[in-house]
Amino acid sequence: MTERPFDPFLPPLSDEEAEASGLPVEAEADAAPEPPLSRFERRAVRIPLLVLGFLALLGAVGIATGRFAFSAAPEGPQPAEEALPVLAFDPTEPFTFTGLDIHPDRMFASHFGGAFLSGPGADSVAAADRDFRYRLDMYRKAYGEDDNFTIRILDERTGETLEVYTLRDLKARYETTGEIDWNDVDFPHRRNATTQLINKWSARGIPRNAITVRWGRANQVAEARERDAPFIHYEIQLARRLGLSLLATEIGTVETFNQDWLVSPAGAESRFQLMPDIMRLFNVEQYAIPTVGGANVQVREQRHPLLAMEPSMMLVRAYSNAVGHELPGISAYHTGPGNIFYLYQAYLRAHAADPPVDGHVSDAYMWGVTDGFERVDAQSSFGPESRAYVMKAYGALRATEGKTIDPAERFRGDLVQLAAGRSITLDRLLTALGGAGRLDWQVEDTSLSVYERFRRMNPHFALPASPSGAVPADGNLRLTAEAGGKPVRFFLPSGSAEVLRRVGLDVIGDVFAFDENTYRVRAEEVTAVDRAYEELVRDTGRFGFSMANKARLDRIVAQLEALAAQHPDSRYRQTQAKIARIHQSVWGTRAFRDLAGTAETLLTIVPQRRAAQAAADSARAAGG
Repeated sequence: MTERPFDPFLPPLSDEEAEASGLPVEAEADAAPEPPLSRFERRAVRIPLLVLGFLALLGAVGIATGRFAFSAAPEGPQPAEEALPVLAFDPTEPFTFTGLDIHPDRMFASHFGGAFLSGPGADSVAAADRDFRYRLDMYRKAYGEDDNFTIRILDERTGETLEVYTLRDLKARYETTGEIDWNDVDFPHRRNATTQLINKWSARGIPRNAITVRWGRANQVAEARERDAPFIHYEIQLARRLGLSLLATEIGTVETFNQDWLVSPAGAESRFQLMPDIMRLFNVEQYAIPTVGGANVQVREQRHPLLAMEPSMMLVRAYSNAVGHELPGISAYHTGPGNIFYLYQAYLRAHAADPPVDGHVSDAYMWGVTDGFERVDAQSSFGPESRAYVMKAYGALRATEGKTIDPAERFRGDLVQLAAGRSITLDRLLTALGGAGRLDWQVEDTSLSVYERFRRMNPHFALPASPSGAVPADGNLRLTAEAGGKPVRFFLPSGSAEVLRRVGLDVIGDVFAFDENTYRVRAEEVTAVDRAYEELVRDTGRFGFSMANKARLDRIVAQLEALAAQHPDSRYRQTQAKIARIHQSVWGTRAFRDLAGTAETLLTIVPQRRAAQAAADSARAAGG
């Protein structure tokens, strides 16, 4: 991840544009800087983080087992059947996010549960952390209530909404035609209106640095959910398998509104905005396939959500393991684990007078995005965008959590690769499959040719369109197992390999089916090593950043890699080993070593010295 990746939720201001618009340059692109709370306010609104940290461990680490651990859970091996994911819904029946046990309101109830039972600024327990819940509410409204023609003006000092302004003419045009360019709505229309609104409220006595502006994104969030309809089942399955909450399924929305073709200025690609080095790490490849006519068709696997989804979520899991909890882990996806380590150090130093020896990293994260943000921002590149990242994911989730997810809309198909030494042209392949009437090509328009159906099922292939429906010469691929040393992977309707065998074309080698069982784990695959890794991550969440735990991780990685080598066909074993290797690489950085030194000094050495001094003082007093 880059320090400042493309963020479609925020207008990309240059310094000159920000100055001209009246918006603060150093603030979040459409928000004013955070005014510090008074000492009284900090005491009044602070979350009892010491207590919440332990509660927030629910679901923090079910590491690919689907089991979510409380910090109070007994240590040691658990029965294998308990390690299996237990679906909280029937995958053949419609459901909503609100009914799932991996909803963050359940997994992280101490942070999100009941967040909006009371308005921002209330003194009830439900609004105990006014700053955090105020921002959650802000993003919930921006992504779930305020459409793309809306500008909400807030007073940062009180959380009060000053005005909700709507571009009525543009909205009426959209409602009449159903067509609009969202970028055109933002620039220049919402930008110009924003400048006028800031000037208006500034003239009425609101300090400019207390004026926060939020542009609504509800239309784009709804569009993102529609784009995700065929794939969201698999995101949920994979989140459960990796022990993640539903927040992880919203990364595509937060990054690009699930637009697979977007490329950031920094070079991040896919709906999940993966950088090239991350894609190479997960074998998400780019290559060219020759055609019969001698041309080449480019393949960019990152443009297929089912090929990019697993690397994205595995990266969240690995980062969550490395930083000790999912919430800062998702933040690390945007800002990098190093910035989270800097945040933890800032938290420990800020509490050096009363070291949080029984604390949890979720305490530090919550402090870093509320009371401690200014301090963290000054010491790292963890800026306003990083501060808001998890809140955005939560806002996007809340915007669509009640929408019914219909299994009938789920993509069903097989990811295939030809057997080694076999080859076939695309026209021959499609001719053989075209006669199989029962194959489901996952298209609503049944008038489409088989070639066009193949194109739509494989958006990572840059195949040319064919108005006639026939396979064009510059699209007639020579399919083989590999191209340029890279595996050639493409999607076909479920059962295609058997159809081809029946007509004498036994060319398909590997088949990976996408269905309701895609990411299930067999009980016998979960080992004592996996449980030891889970225990290590639980300990990490309790500020277990130490060289001793790094050595412990190194031993576990070696064991997981050995298991992966022994079971090369087990997707679970390969996943576990890769997640642990990424975790290990994060813990091999200077940022980790610095954090480990700080944690040891402030959580072990300082408390021990103070305890020894207190004992000595007590002894002297008793003898005096």
